[in-house]
Amino acid sequence: MEKSLLPKVKITGNYTKKESDLIRSYILLVHAEIESYFEDIAKDKVTKAFKEWETNRKKSNCLLSVITFSSGEVLPKKHKLNNIEARIKSKIYCYLGSLDKNHGIKSNNIYSMLLPIGIEENQFDETWLSTMDNFGITRGSIAHSTHSVQSQIDLTTEKNRINNHIMPEIKNLDEIIKKII
Repeated sequence: MEKSLLPKVKITGNYTKKESDLIRSYILLVHAEIESYFEDIAKDKVTKAFKEWETNRKKSNCLLSVITFSSGEVLPKKHKLNNIEARIKSKIYCYLGSLDKNHGIKSNNIYSMLLPIGIEENQFDETWLSTMDNFGITRGSIAHSTHSVQSQIDLTTEKNRINNHIMPEIKNLDEIIKKII
């Protein structure tokens, strides 16, 4: 995507309107792909864990984690959600619904998506989370303001942020997520 969408880096940083639009588009697309990746991998992990429990009654840390992040309301006697399968299913659907309502990749969004599947808070790199917050701010500025009030975006800085500061930690998180049982 980078090679087909982005203009060549200009040392002067002076890009045409079209080139600037392409740079902004690239940032929006990368943001959307990262958001979709986290939502999809979390949904996949929880759905597979639930299916394993439903068919084989195989317990998992992933399901336990989702349930512990859900509220523990007490229901009236003989309520349909008083059986364990219905309660687990309810918690899973609630969590999956929260993923559908997610809109972002700032640290609070990442925590909301990934802590409930079993990633521990100390497994996140704080510098990376700060980078994600800043990237989210940049994306928000691009998406929610008119072109006339936007400042010039430095292509080299954005490519460096994405390729060297964001993507390597996403690969690390992917490995952590794959190991969650």
